[in-house]
Amino acid sequence: MRAQASRDWAGMAGPQRFGRRLPRTVRLYLLLVLIAVLFASGLGTGFDLAVRLNYALILLIAISWIWSRWGFERISASVERPATEASVGDTISELITLENNGGPPKSWVEVEDETTIPGLHIAEVVSLPGLVTFRRFKIDFQLRQRGEYTLGPLIVRAADPFGLFPYEARYADKQDVLVYPRVVDLPDYASPSALLAGDTSRRRRSYILSPEVSSVRDYSAGDAISRIHWRSTARSGKLMVKTFDQGRANEMWVVLDQQAETAMGEGADSTDETAATIAASTVHKYLGLQLPVGFASVGSESTVLAPERGPGQRSLVFRHLAKSRPEGEQPLFSLLGEIEREVGRGSSIVAITSAPDGEWVDALGALQKRGVQAVVVLLDRSSWDPELEEETTRARLVAYGVRTYVVRRGLSPAAALVEPELPGLLDRIQSVGEAAG
Repeated sequence: MRAQASRDWAGMAGPQRFGRRLPRTVRLYLLLVLIAVLFASGLGTGFDLAVRLNYALILLIAISWIWSRWGFERISASVERPATEASVGDTISELITLENNGGPPKSWVEVEDETTIPGLHIAEVVSLPGLVTFRRFKIDFQLRQRGEYTLGPLIVRAADPFGLFPYEARYADKQDVLVYPRVVDLPDYASPSALLAGDTSRRRRSYILSPEVSSVRDYSAGDAISRIHWRSTARSGKLMVKTFDQGRANEMWVVLDQQAETAMGEGADSTDETAATIAASTVHKYLGLQLPVGFASVGSESTVLAPERGPGQRSLVFRHLAKSRPEGEQPLFSLLGEIEREVGRGSSIVAITSAPDGEWVDALGALQKRGVQAVVVLLDRSSWDPELEEETTRARLVAYGVRTYVVRRGLSPAAALVEPELPGLLDRIQSVGEAAG
């Protein structure tokens, strides 16, 4: 999934371009005014130098126009862009080639590759000193925020030596780039409980082959060919695979809270970006341990993915994380209610949230009493806004026996998930409240 963007190239801008003349510069209009003044002065006074200077300025404008038009038509450019998938933290490159095919020398040519990646400006100014010459240069940049972005079109701007007639060409190609969240190494902070022997009271899907097929679903990359259900494939016209019943519970659910009003911060320094990094890293870690991992989130894009193993599940989760943003008003309590019936005894549920105290704390406490191992990764809102106070939320979670980790602004997730909140937190909060009273 992590693209090797610095080595893999996705394509090159072709020769097709859309050229246009840019608005005239102020200096051109000043020259035109000067020509008019000199012309009137020469007619009125008969001053020969004014007339000759007038002719020189007109000749200068004519030469500049020819230089700009002729030279610009003989400039071509191409760009080799990185692969269409990358991850936050990747340093990727663009290789831009600029050619002068028989036009006059250019002292400056501005090259810009437009992009929607926030905070990034891909531009360079180069010279083409010969009649037939080319320049090739590489621009490196680092990705700091996940999301769906575009690169392109490639824009080339040039003018005559006096800058009177600027022109611009847009090479008509764009490339979509999907940036996945950063994956970091995390400690084993949320392993499910030991496997439960025997059958459960309700039918659950199995991740190994068994005699009983419970349902079918769409094929995902990484699914074995032996699991394809050919009758459903023939009927639907697309690959369908079988899911099987199981009598054991050892699943993990990762729940990401993306309610708009709980998000804090902007861009790469936001609770949402930090939460996405933790969610992606958690899914990556436990899928790597061959555990079935489910995922649920509600934001600009909503999804509930039943627990599965394999790279197909990882791909679905990462694509959702790359595209979804905090949006809407559905609270974490409602999201937990949607998956409550799917979380069995002996499983784990990891809730990643920056929400203040609310009904979701009681919901996780109830799951904990049912034998579900509840783990909360709580993004400390007070570290983003010192005026907020969040110790009540942590105290209630600890009182329910929910393992709680607090992630503060500027602290790496790996360091924050080493030690949970201490059980003595509740007593400390109560004593502080009594002293204040």
